[in-house]
Amino acid sequence: MLPAMVQHEIPSRNETPPLTGARRRLAPEARTPQILEAALAEFAERGYAGARMAGVATRAGIAKGLIYHYFPSKSALFLATFRAATGPAFEAAERRNFITGGPVRAMLADLIGVAYARLREAERERALFRLIVVEAGRFPELARFYREEVLSRAAGLVHAMLHAGVASGEFRPEVAEMPCLAEAVMAPAVAGSVWRLILGEHDAPDLAVRQAPAR
Repeated sequence: MLPAMVQHEIPSRNETPPLTGARRRLAPEARTPQILEAALAEFAERGYAGARMAGVATRAGIAKGLIYHYFPSKSALFLATFRAATGPAFEAAERRNFITGGPVRAMLADLIGVAYARLREAERERALFRLIVVEAGRFPELARFYREEVLSRAAGLVHAMLHAGVASGEFRPEVAEMPCLAEAVMAPAVAGSVWRLILGEHDAPDLAVRQAPAR
């Protein structure tokens, strides 16, 4: 059973209204989001260990066997749910920074500020982050998902920005090659989210001001 601090993020099963007409035949592009929405609620309420494919099916109003037609295992379903929740944030960050352009220092500050704000305010990302923090020790696949789907992708984005800063003359050439610098740049957003998880909403230091873009 997932701790209460995670359970409150998503309505409980009893509070989740049945999906009207969910059993009608849907195209895959419509059925998949329906399953992922139900899976997010199931994982957030019951945790990774407690989540059941049958519970996802009940939430989605479909037969359990239909879920296996789209996702062969619980880990595959979780990964798809994780990608669906975090993917749009990365796409928005890439558009925000590389389409609008501007000084790289300001772009980096803006990127970290946006990442922190999403972990603070976006319900989906917040629920999944809490789930991974709580359960990754027991389930290595959760840690692997986070490393591959979030940490590596975010580090790649920061690395690209550091190289852009070198090319523009804002940073010294060696900056782009410093070990773990990208991870260090991302650390405040992660630390702020962990503090909020441990200390609670009102007692954790608010890093929003510290991460504000330079004027």
